[in-house]
Amino acid sequence: MYGTINKTARMHTNRIIIYLMLSLTLIIKGTETSPSSSSRYQDNYIEEDKYTPGFLTLGQKYSIAIGSTVILPCKINETDKPEDYVLAWKKDIAILTAGPVKVNMNPRYRLMPSTASPGTVGASHGYNLEIKDVRTSDAGEYVCQLGTIVPREIVHTLEVMVPPKIDFVSPPSRLDASKNSAIRLECRASGNPQPKIIWTRKNNVMPNGEANVTGNVLEIMHATRHTAGHYRCTADNRVGQTDTREIFVNVLYAPEIEVERGFVHTGVGFEAQLTCVVHAEPQPHVIWYKDTTQLGTTEQHSQQTRGNKYSLIIRNVTHSDLGNYTCQASNNLGRDRGYLTLSGIPSICIFDSPSVSHYRDQYNITWTVQSFSPVREYRLFYRKQIPKTFPDKENHIIPSHAYQFGGSNLDNQWENVVIPEVYDEQGFRYRSYAGYEHVQNTRHRRSFLIKALTPATNYEVRVQARNDHGWNKLSAIFHFSTASEDMEPSAQPAVLKGLLDKGFLNSSTSIQCTFLLTTITTLASILIASTFST
Repeated sequence: MYGTINKTARMHTNRIIIYLMLSLTLIIKGTETSPSSSSRYQDNYIEEDKYTPGFLTLGQKYSIAIGSTVILPCKINETDKPEDYVLAWKKDIAILTAGPVKVNMNPRYRLMPSTASPGTVGASHGYNLEIKDVRTSDAGEYVCQLGTIVPREIVHTLEVMVPPKIDFVSPPSRLDASKNSAIRLECRASGNPQPKIIWTRKNNVMPNGEANVTGNVLEIMHATRHTAGHYRCTADNRVGQTDTREIFVNVLYAPEIEVERGFVHTGVGFEAQLTCVVHAEPQPHVIWYKDTTQLGTTEQHSQQTRGNKYSLIIRNVTHSDLGNYTCQASNNLGRDRGYLTLSGIPSICIFDSPSVSHYRDQYNITWTVQSFSPVREYRLFYRKQIPKTFPDKENHIIPSHAYQFGGSNLDNQWENVVIPEVYDEQGFRYRSYAGYEHVQNTRHRRSFLIKALTPATNYEVRVQARNDHGWNKLSAIFHFSTASEDMEPSAQPAVLKGLLDKGFLNSSTSIQCTFLLTTITTLASILIASTFST
């Protein structure tokens, strides 16, 4: 039995030696008569000679992601004497296989017998080369060669696609830069194909206003507080997942103050809040002043910080609390100040009446104003709208010496009227059209009928209000026009008007009311006709 085993081993060894010798001959012949790359593919056809093999497969390029498996095909037509040639696989000059035998013992390489494709006429055979877990070192040219008298071969090119990987980032994670200094961020990556670097900023656009910037280097010539943020560099080559790194850019600068409202309206007994928006890095120290006196935390005054908003809260405002305030912010790079005024005067009046009058010679104008204390009086200024070519005197009020509804001879001269507010002992404000009205909030509404106007004419008007603390600033100019003809209200039957006044007419009874109106009109016509007939 042992003799039989030894005999079988010797036969297998001899066969391997024969294949190796044939392979060596194949290499030598291939070196001596290696065809040019242009002639390789000219022989890729099935020859009619049944003793000479030919390729059924053309060489091609394969782009495979790293870690994948690729099968390189090599099919030849069937011949009567397949033992007269050897089919070998080579990579560059290294022999991988010879016939069915692996010369290169790499476990990732495997020979797979080739079979005829469905629908192919005639038989075929050969060996496909399978490469598992493809690596970057596997990239190159793979040659399937026939060891005939004149060696023939096909060439497959294997390109290994590698996902992006960021190899270098500068600075690694954080950069502290001074205001107005230049900033340079760098990000480099490897992969196949070469990745593209895209810069973005978390929850914000880039400093140039764009959504992203492409390139290995991101440069910002002059850093400001708006430059700070989390910058991301992303490497992408459309293979696998992208790779991302983040760099936090921190810009150091002295405090910069924005006053939320420079003029704050309030009233005695109310609560007021003054707010400064402070931008600074490092964190600033904020101090509040009333005139030149530094304010601390008391029952009357308290300070509140929310993000970059620093507020001074004044409870139960008194007359002495009204005046000028300063918020001062400082850090080791400098300081800044913001100035605010706490005032009890009314806010600026706002007109809310329609811009076209229903009448040709009069106009009912209305406006609102906020005042924490009772409004004592108003001053209303109006004039015909001056042409644009006339010198602009919007902020220069020239009141006439005597108030006249008809205006004056000077078109650019403002007519004015003083409108007092009258209160009784209980704090009710007298309104000529609605009796007395109690003032329950700080929003005041007023109207005034301007008479003796010119028909079909454009006018402009301004108003200001005074309370116990003084006059507010003039309102913006409001424009209105008088009608060319009076718009008379449409006449309605007296009985229908009574029904309407009682709320009889509503959306749910519109059909019944229409019928009722028709009936009443018909009856009235019959009564009138009968009266005249008698």
